[in-house]
Amino acid sequence: MRYDLILKNGTVVTPEKCFEADIAVKNEKIALIGGLNSDDCADEIYDAYGKHILPGIIDAHVHFRDPGLTEKEDFESGSISAAFGGVTFVADMPNVLPPTSTAERFLEKIRIAKEKSYIDFGFFALLVNDNINEMEGLIKAGALGYKVFLGTSTGDIASPDMGTLFEQMTYSAAHNMRIGFHAENSEINSHFTSKFKKSGDNKQDGVLLSKARPVISEALAVQTVICLAKYTGAKVHIHHVTSKDGCLLIAEAKEKGIDITAETCPHYLLLDAKKAHKVYPPIREEGNHRKSLWDAIGVKTIDMIASDHAPHGAHEKSLPLWTAPAGLSGVETTVPLMLNEVNGGRLSINDFVRIASSAPAKIWGIYPRKGSLTAGADADFTVVDMNKKHKITSGTSHSKSKTSAYDGVETQGAPVATIVRGRFVMKDGALTGTKGCGKFVSPAL
Repeated sequence: MRYDLILKNGTVVTPEKCFEADIAVKNEKIALIGGLNSDDCADEIYDAYGKHILPGIIDAHVHFRDPGLTEKEDFESGSISAAFGGVTFVADMPNVLPPTSTAERFLEKIRIAKEKSYIDFGFFALLVNDNINEMEGLIKAGALGYKVFLGTSTGDIASPDMGTLFEQMTYSAAHNMRIGFHAENSEINSHFTSKFKKSGDNKQDGVLLSKARPVISEALAVQTVICLAKYTGAKVHIHHVTSKDGCLLIAEAKEKGIDITAETCPHYLLLDAKKAHKVYPPIREEGNHRKSLWDAIGVKTIDMIASDHAPHGAHEKSLPLWTAPAGLSGVETTVPLMLNEVNGGRLSINDFVRIASSAPAKIWGIYPRKGSLTAGADADFTVVDMNKKHKITSGTSHSKSKTSAYDGVETQGAPVATIVRGRFVMKDGALTGTKGCGKFVSPAL
């Protein structure tokens, strides 16, 4: 049998196990995992000896700023950065200019990304107060899910009022669409931000930010989502969980049968508020929050990890606390950071595959096409060298944003090849893909 690509001698990793096997690819799909016949050949053979072959890593929370904010990032630079980070598929957020809140804008965004992207992609659709009549069209256009900003972030997008949101969630339940929430309470945030701006407090910027957007802001928003889900039957998702309190509420809701999923991000797992990293929601000061997030991953209260890649220019990030924009770059660093934690014994490589590939694919309706190493799935692979040492240097990032909260951090474990539908996009530290080869993927396709 002649294949398009064969990956030989690697260790295949699934959420359940690791095993030695060869992988063969035909027509962009996985054709075989196991032993090859003596007469099997391929147009290209990659020797993965000593390497681990993971199902393509999915980053289901990125802000590629396209359209409207392309001085910060666009789909070309963002997808290249993703490929160097071992990411084969991204789900982009709707707070761009104009916001992705209508079917017309959604389809235009697909057109833009198709021209620029090196990897596969999908989109979330924004829910706001005046677009309930767009919900059907956004489903038909191929939205992965809806997004609601209960608390403001980049773009200052207001939450729908509670009556409208109740109707939107009822519609979502009837059409089997999950809604993701930026879970902060704007009234709480506004009150305490105003207070601390006026206080002249000289604590570290990160600590001030955590106090200005306190844990109760997240807890109140999560509880609101859970209550609305209970009464509408909607499937819900909590983006970027930061706190022990949020984890406890999500665990309780799961026990009661609410269809709720959750994610966290590397910066909440690895960074401390005492360092000035402005991001919404903020990094927490208390160490027990980070421990609780790790524990929640272990017991599957938190289902997945995502970068929340939110790039800004270095000049913007250097502004004073209350002036600087919120957001951290991360699509290129998530995989090496988490592989370093695997090497350190914090989680298994199987758990990493679960939270970074299979779970996001299942949550957003694209499994088993994505996130799966099974025959017939898209031939997306992230090949990693668990022994490779790497130093994160913000100036060498492939993003337009040359900033990183991890500048100078040394890790062990790194992606060495990124393969999308059987084609190398990154191999051995070189870009090998072609602009515009990324495909739009949705639950309907």
